[in-house]
Order: sequence, then structure tokens, then C-alpha cells
Amino acid sequence: MEAGTEFVPSDFTRLSRSPRPVFKRKVYDDIFQGRLSLALAQVEGVKVYRFSVLPKGESAMPSTHALAPGSDIAFDVLEGDARLGLAKVLSGCTFQQSLRARFEFSFPLAKTACCLGLGERYSSLNLRGARHTLCSTDNPNHDESSDSLYKAIPFSIFLDDGLASACFLDSSAPQIYDLDSELDGQVRIELLSARGFSFYYFDRAPLAQIVAAYTALTGRSELPPRWALGHQQSRWSYPDAETVRELAREFRRRRIPCDTLVLDIDYMDDYRVFTSDKGRFPDFKGLIEELARDNFRLVTIVDPGVKLDKDYKIYQEGLKLELFCRDAKGEVFVDRVWPGRSVFPDFQMEATRKWWAEKLQFYYDNGVSGIWNDMNEPAFFDTRFIPVSSFDELPETGEQPFLQRDDADGEPTTVGHLEVRNLYGSMMCEATYNAALAARPGERPFVLTRSAFAGIQRHAAVWLGDNKSWWEHLRKSLPMLLNVGLSGVPFAGVDIGGFGETCSPEMLLRWYEVGIFFPFFRNHCWLKGRAQEPFAYGAAVEEKARRLIELRYSLLPYISGLFHEHRQTGAPLMRPLLYHYPQDAMALNCHDQFMFGADILVAPVMERAQTHRYVYLPEAGSQWTALAGDKTYEGGRSHYLDMPLGTCPAFVREGAILPLADAMQSTAEYEQAAITFKVYGQQGSAVFYEDDGKSFDYKEGGFAQWQLAYSEGFLSRLMGGHYKTSRRYFLQKPDGSKIPVQL
Repeated sequence: MEAGTEFVPSDFTRLSRSPRPVFKRKVYDDIFQGRLSLALAQVEGVKVYRFSVLPKGESAMPSTHALAPGSDIAFDVLEGDARLGLAKVLSGCTFQQSLRARFEFSFPLAKTACCLGLGERYSSLNLRGARHTLCSTDNPNHDESSDSLYKAIPFSIFLDDGLASACFLDSSAPQIYDLDSELDGQVRIELLSARGFSFYYFDRAPLAQIVAAYTALTGRSELPPRWALGHQQSRWSYPDAETVRELAREFRRRRIPCDTLVLDIDYMDDYRVFTSDKGRFPDFKGLIEELARDNFRLVTIVDPGVKLDKDYKIYQEGLKLELFCRDAKGEVFVDRVWPGRSVFPDFQMEATRKWWAEKLQFYYDNGVSGIWNDMNEPAFFDTRFIPVSSFDELPETGEQPFLQRDDADGEPTTVGHLEVRNLYGSMMCEATYNAALAARPGERPFVLTRSAFAGIQRHAAVWLGDNKSWWEHLRKSLPMLLNVGLSGVPFAGVDIGGFGETCSPEMLLRWYEVGIFFPFFRNHCWLKGRAQEPFAYGAAVEEKARRLIELRYSLLPYISGLFHEHRQTGAPLMRPLLYHYPQDAMALNCHDQFMFGADILVAPVMERAQTHRYVYLPEAGSQWTALAGDKTYEGGRSHYLDMPLGTCPAFVREGAILPLADAMQSTAEYEQAAITFKVYGQQGSAVFYEDDGKSFDYKEGGFAQWQLAYSEGFLSRLMGGHYKTSRRYFLQKPDGSKIPVQL
């Protein structure tokens, strides 16, 4: 809220002339006696209304770090007739405080509305008809009974009749979204908090504009380092340096493209963060230098739990500086995680974040390229939280598992952990991102996280946690990633092949078929199951996996352009069909296909022993062409297609021009790889973007953006930037012929 904003008392329920809402089949009285401010802004062409609520006794709005810092979006406070006009926009909406630490919103939902967003949900694409609890939780059992998962992003979209509206409840406390579970046409939102918050309502607009407005508020991803877009290989765990060396040799010997090897927790000395085991990794820095000579990057896991060990310098230092979370008695909070008895940094404190960033220098001094933040909900082995969905209101501060100190407004304020739990992972990532910038100022950081809150896209990529080698988890990965993307996070993926259980050869190939289109592209599994590298299943599987991974690398110019598009507009890379075809009834109900950008439609096989599937291609009168091959199909209808193992399940729309790179073993070869602009149809157009893939020079014009057009010839026009490269470019015409071109 802007300085100087004047709060005015208001009974919003009375203003909107609505009855008291019913929550959990209870009728509550409104006890709100605080202050309410109403404001309006135009954001990306969308009217965004903000209701800022300060409960009685609170003196300042808490910061959730969700909004992009330095945003120049100005909200105008509404008074008089403007406030009455707002009541018409939100006809039927109710707001009340029913208990000390419980607030409620309710508003009607159109009968045909589709509900989207809310970050990571174990659900089909349409979230309607269920209750969704947003409280970051380490829940490895992803199934229909799973409610809270690792991420909590309180941005909900309502799509109806080709247009969308949305709401964003900016509070880091637990929230419950009941999206018409009682079949009475109501959305009910419960906020379990005693603190202030802001509720944003996005008025009706096209879905792309709604996402653009939300990401204008919460920020957009900077361009990732190019190497992070390549193939990443991980396991829990590669136990020693020689295993890692052999893994790298196998990828290069077998000519399977790969950029990154990932170390899980066993590289550490007894799971102490900021260490490496001297016995199993005797020359940690030397190993990383050796891998770099063969164009491999190394990413290491980092957990927040600090081993309680009086001889451990990190523990002693954090204890002395009072940087760890404490319980209601003032004692340091202790629980078990991988190191055994551990303590937990209080990332709500700026001093803690700065200290953590300084300690991360250990990794950058050793040559590590990226940091993977895990277990950062935070996860514990002993403390068991009562599900917040069972609370009528949030427990008193002293009754919560432990306390934290929030110093966003200067003097630290003690808060119960549950009030800010959803922020823990994001604050850890902010510290990690800043550490990378400090260690390598001119280099784009790579941070990966399991837990996240709104705005995480400014600091980290995400993956969806501990999935399993189940066909159901392969199927669910599509709608889950699509909703994460609509929630503002473009750089996302799941563990290819599944993390837990054992992946079959058939499943691995089907997962690679779709996984090459996931923005974050990593194969990861646990030690208990079968090895999951592409060469672990025999020659036939290896050859098919190699071809699929090679296709991923050929798409790198296109993928880089999609990240640039996100930075300009907030658009996700993976998009439901309804994003581009909101008036198409088939597209609205299509949950097992997606658009990869505007030009590629992906329709994977996700059933065991299935070798055919129906593929719906939108836009009647158009043609779609198989990405791997030249067979064309008519748009506006479904096709029953043969899809044997190893198939690339993607189709390119007529009128597209795809930039495709020549083969490479890692992105280190990207600058020398020729790019071919392949035209689909007798005419086409595209915007082609490129930069150096590693620095922030693109912010100062160090990029090239070209408008490409083809119609019985070829036309290119520089739209911006001054980046130059010596690579070769070719045009592939509709008849298959290729000619060199000059950009």
C-alpha cells in the first residue's frame, strides 16, 4: 500500500447488499472493526481493484514479498461514487472477519465458468468442484486425497464465454479456496490469519491479458542461462566422484545430449550444508573443473536444515547471530531432517538471508553452476502439523509450531510460523538468487525450488516435487504444469520418469516424448528403484531417447524466444489450448494436450500399452504438420493417429516459421550451430529472438529481435537490439529445399 493511503471504515458486506456467507456449513457474524481501503489501477489493459484490509489493533500492512519491487503501477484510492460503482462490479460479493484469525470472501460463479491457476494442484486443469488448501506441505503421496502440496500461489482465474476474471489474495497465511464444491454456484475463500492483507480483483478480459496483469504485479522471470534449458540428469544419489565421472563419460560416449549433472544430498559431509565429503569427493573443485572441460555443468542440492553440532561452524555462527527460528519459550526450534537433529534459518529476517547468501559462496568458489533448494516448505521428520483445513481459525501465535521474526518494515515483529509458512521457500530462493548475483555479477543465476509463493518466478525455476513412476503421475503432470504456468511461473517441470517407484522402459520413453517440451527438463529418480538414465534400458530405448533429446536441443532457439515472450507479456511456455482458442468448445475441455507457445501443439500418449490416440487440432480450415516429419492434418477436428514408442507427439500450426538448431551435444556448441527457419504452409511469419544466453546484456540492447515473413520468398527485418553472431542461417521452404539467408 502506498504511503499516505487513508483507511476508511467500511462494512463491505452491507455495501454489496449480500447475505452473510456460509463456510464449512457454519454461519458466522461479521466482527470486522478494522480499516479498509479500496483502490483501482489499469494494469496491462485490465482493471485491477485492490481491497487492503488492516484488522483492529494492527498498525501496518505486512509484506509478503509477492509484488515485484520497484513496480511503477499506481493504484488510485476510490471514494464516494467510485466506491458505489465498485459494488456493481462485484455484485454479490461478501467480505467479513468472522473470528480473530479468520477472514472470508464469497462471490457467485457462472454455471459454465472454468476455474484455473492456484499454482501446484493435484487436479485436472479445471479446479472447479473441490476445496483447495494453500499451505506449503511436504507431501510425497500425490494422489486424489492430496490437498496441500509444496507450493501456495493464491491466484485464481475464472474463465467463461471467452473472457476471464481473477483474484489474488496477497497473504502468506493459509488459504482455502472452495470452488463450488457444494454445487451452489459460489466461490468461498477462507483466509486463516490475524494480519492485514490485500485482495486483488482482475476485471473481465482475455485470459492472456489477465496473466499479463498478474505478472506485471508479481514480476516476470529474467531470461534463464541457456545451459539450464538443456537436458539435466539427476539421482538420489550419485554417491562419489568416480560415479559422476563415469556418468559424464557415458553420456558423451553414447552421444546423448546433456548439459547438467545434479548432486543430491550424499555429496555432503554427513548432510551438513556448505560442505562436501572429503572421502567420496576428495577434490570437489577439481571434479567440477574436469566436468566443465567436457561441457558439463554441476548443480547441487541445498536444504535449509542446519545440523545441530557444537563443532559445526555454520551452526555455531547462526546460533551466535540469533538467526534460527525459535519456539514460544524462546528456545531454538529443533527437529530431525537428513542431518539428524537440525535447526532452521529464519528467512523472514533480512540478516538471515544475507548470511545465508554469504555461506553459499562455498558452492560458487568450487565452480558449482546452480543451486537446487529442496525440503524448504520447510520439511521435518518429527513435527506433524494438524491440517489447517481442520482449523476454524489460525491458532494463537504461541500455539504455533515455532515463531519467526518479520523485519520487512524495520523493527522485527514476532509472528507465528503458520502466518508466513508459505513464504519460507521463496525467501530462501531470494537469498540464493542474490548470492549468485554477488558471486557472478554478469551471469544469469539458476535456482531451482520445491516450495514457492506468488512471485517466485523472479528468483527460481520450480519442479513439482516427489512424483512417482506412475502412469497417473505422467498424466497429471500436464494439467499441473499448465496451472503453474497460468500462476505466473514459466520455468517449470516434473521429474522425467518419476522420482519414486520404478520406471518401465515404455514409461520412460513416453515421459521423454512429452518431457522434451517441459521448460525445465530433468530426469531424476531415487536410489531404491531402477537406474533411470536414458542408456539404462537397452539399445532400443537408448536410441529412441537420444532422438527425442536431440529434438529438444533443436528447439532451443524457439524455447529461448518463448522465455523472451514471457518477459514481455507474462505468457507461460506451456499453455492450455483454451489460452489461444477460448471460444473453441473442444479446446476448453481438452486436458491431455497443450500448446507449447503459439505454434506447437503437443498431444502425448500417457497410457500403458497404448500405441494410438485421438488428437484434437483446432482452427477449422487450417493445416497442422507433424513436427518430426511432414505429414499434414486438417484443423477443426480430431484425428486417430498411430503413435509408436519414440514418437514426437507434436504438431506445428500452418503459418508458423520455426527456428531449429543443428545437432549438438550440449549448449556449449549452440553459438556455432546453424539455425534453419522452417516454414509451415505457403506463407508464414514469426518473431525470432537471440542473445548470448548467459549475461544480462539483453537489458541494454544486447539482443537481436527479427520479424520474419515468408510468401514466395523471404523477408527479415530487425526490430530491436544490436547482438551479432557469426552463425549461419538457412530458410527451409515448404517444398523442403534449403537456402542460406542473411539476417
